[in-house]
Amino acid sequence: MTPVEWSIHPLSERTLAGAQAVMRRSIAEDFGDAYDPRIHADVDDPMTHYAPGNGPFLLVVTDDGTGDVLATGGIRSGRLKPGLTPQHVVDRYEDGRHGQLVRVYVRKEARRGGIARALVRAILDRADREGHYQAIALHTYRHSPGAVAFWESFGARLVHDDTQGPSGAVFYDLPRGPHSHPHRTGETGEHHVQAS
Repeated sequence: MTPVEWSIHPLSERTLAGAQAVMRRSIAEDFGDAYDPRIHADVDDPMTHYAPGNGPFLLVVTDDGTGDVLATGGIRSGRLKPGLTPQHVVDRYEDGRHGQLVRVYVRKEARRGGIARALVRAILDRADREGHYQAIALHTYRHSPGAVAFWESFGARLVHDDTQGPSGAVFYDLPRGPHSHPHRTGETGEHHVQAS
């Protein structure tokens, strides 16, 4: 096996098309979802939705050899869309103090090498440093292989299980602070080696 070296960076014009491809592929293949402009507008225009400076951001993981985007993940305002999410969950995040961990997707062929865990740590570290959000939340799906166990390994606390409801999602809050995501990594731009 040839080792694959990869790095974590902020989204840029250079990585935009690759990031969009990873997100669209994951939405279709991992979740079986059709495109919905109410839900996926940020995928269509991530440079606007994750513009730096006011809280939201999107990170990408790139293969150092090829420059290909292997993964995406970011954070944005925690406000959820009424009608797509149970109202009491919408109300919980309406205060603007919550960030939502979003679009954490890894290409299938790049999984099982620590990319997702390093990416989430980099996102949480940056959110802690920037201090725009008092709390971090996320949602996932039970039919996404390994997702619930992955998020619970970060100490995610269940807020609401809507698996049988309109969203089909499981909603979590993540603990904050230096002890909330053990084995923290360094700054964005760090380099890693993964066996392929």
